[in-house]
Amino acid sequence: MNKTSFLDIMRALNKEELKRFEAFLNSPYFNTRNNVVNLFSSIKKYAPEFTHKMLDKEEVWKKLFPGKKYNYGILKNIIYDITKLAERFLEVEDLNYNEMQRMQNLLNKLGEKHLENIFLNKYNTFEKNFLKSSKFYDSYFRDYAELKVHRFTVQAYNPNHYSKLISTHISELLIFDFIVKFGNNFNNVYIEEAEHNQSSSTEFIRLFSKTIFNDKTLEEYFNKMNEGSDRNFKISNIFFRMIKCYMNPESTELYFEFKKILFENDKYISEAALRGLYACLGSTLDNCKDLSKINKNRELFELICHLNEKNIFLSAAGKVIPSLYLLAVKTAGALKETAFIEKMISEFLPRINPDLLNNFTIFSRTFLYFSKNEFDKSMEFSNKLSIDSFQMKYILKNLQIIISFEKDDFIMFQYLSDAHKHFLSNNKSVSSSYKESNMKFLNYTNSLFKLRESKNKTEIGFTERKIHEDTFVNKQWLIEKLAEIRLTISN
Repeated sequence: MNKTSFLDIMRALNKEELKRFEAFLNSPYFNTRNNVVNLFSSIKKYAPEFTHKMLDKEEVWKKLFPGKKYNYGILKNIIYDITKLAERFLEVEDLNYNEMQRMQNLLNKLGEKHLENIFLNKYNTFEKNFLKSSKFYDSYFRDYAELKVHRFTVQAYNPNHYSKLISTHISELLIFDFIVKFGNNFNNVYIEEAEHNQSSSTEFIRLFSKTIFNDKTLEEYFNKMNEGSDRNFKISNIFFRMIKCYMNPESTELYFEFKKILFENDKYISEAALRGLYACLGSTLDNCKDLSKINKNRELFELICHLNEKNIFLSAAGKVIPSLYLLAVKTAGALKETAFIEKMISEFLPRINPDLLNNFTIFSRTFLYFSKNEFDKSMEFSNKLSIDSFQMKYILKNLQIIISFEKDDFIMFQYLSDAHKHFLSNNKSVSSSYKESNMKFLNYTNSLFKLRESKNKTEIGFTERKIHEDTFVNKQWLIEKLAEIRLTISN
């Protein structure tokens, strides 16, 4: 039995959940099979691991049917029954904590039974106390629309219960829900392309998006409604602005508009949804192409600090989000924000999943020493990484290139550059655009070594223009290093 789905589910339940599962099995409404109850009674003592040798099928059979010959077919059916009940228990548990779904189910049944008066009482109370007073969450508009559909169905069967403009309200809510869902998913599309090196065929998505979200008339209407008191328009306008950022990466102004509207209206948004929107804000920042009007690292660091101040740096369950932790440490390291990295290490590193702790410690120490300009120690830690993670290896390999320049060690740079090129060419998940971006970074860094030696103002100006016009990784760092080279010539 050790390898059954049933025991996999049991291992995932905590002590209180196991107690409720036992009560669930003993409820005649859900279960009428005594063998299922007896099976759980005989194995519950092995919680929470459920790995004891007495859980072998033959041993379980002896407990259930002492003295009887082992029958695999009968035991298989009992295990099947209890597995289905365990799955049903998970459904019920989820429903117990989902007030919206329970109300949807209740209204549906009240409508089916033509209990209109009870329906209207429940509907009006729930709309007032839950939806109208609730902060925005990701499925808010969908839930509200579905609730109003139940209300429309009642009036369709009984005109005496007519409610003004309900279909209009449903249509608005469905449009708002589309904008929210499309915006959140477009962020996922961007991450697939930019962070996970997955090349996607997005021509249709982008054509569709530009047709809708670059429409001037629609934008003007959102601007007008944003000045009013309708909270739903204010919230959907946040997602509208976010998608416009993705559609127009050359416009830094759109990023700041998105940020401004989000900050102005975050009081209407739940912590979970706000956490997601800040992640999207970070992605749209990353998507900005014009660095003449923005310092990406500094802007990103301010966003991360904002998350910390609002106590939403951790997940809703109080756990560290691995990708966010890595981003925070990397960004703070680039800005030499040593105190912030030390805070990450002391407050958040202990909350990392134990399986990730060793490599996350190495990653943190690497950037901590880099922020202190202790480049040899930083390099030493960067070489200790043991995890086969493209993201972490990629970040640290880029940092090693930067360290070679900071140490003014061209031989080290050549060695690391060759190794980095080999790493990129051998990784099949790396798209051609990703390789091109990294190759530009390596080539421009090579140019910086030469410019630091030659101090040729003409070449510096030419390289500076090329870097500003080009798109590649670590662009901000190269701009800063060129400025430092210029400063040494001026002095």
